[in-house]
Amino acid sequence: MPKLDKKIFNKIEIFNIKAEQLIDDKLFSESIKEYQKAWNTLPEPRQLWDAALWIKVGQAECLLALDDYELAKTKLLDAILCSGAVTNPLVHLLLGICCFELNDKTCALEELQIAYNIEGSGIFQEGDETYREFLFENLS
Repeated sequence: MPKLDKKIFNKIEIFNIKAEQLIDDKLFSESIKEYQKAWNTLPEPRQLWDAALWIKVGQAECLLALDDYELAKTKLLDAILCSGAVTNPLVHLLLGICCFELNDKTCALEELQIAYNIEGSGIFQEGDETYREFLFENLS
């Protein structure tokens, strides 16, 4: 895979740092905007760059913090098209959480199981007990 031009990479990194600072300050909507600036900086086709995945995941995490599960799911479905996403347990965990909260238990179970199969129980962090319990109750 080709590497991003250093100037473009540095610009994206600045947006990412700003987004993380905004997250630390619980300014999730503003953070999403910074991630969007980073996304818009990527050359087409955007999904082919390594940075594309963490940008979309960053947006989704902010949207989850805002309880906007529908838009977070959309960002994660965008992320699935990015390089490395299919084998990334965090993408599947977050997608499983979105599906669970949107009451799509079939999708939730499938995505949570993929995340668990890739990473093991370590994928579930503090605060994820509901999703871990749901997965283990439904494994057969």
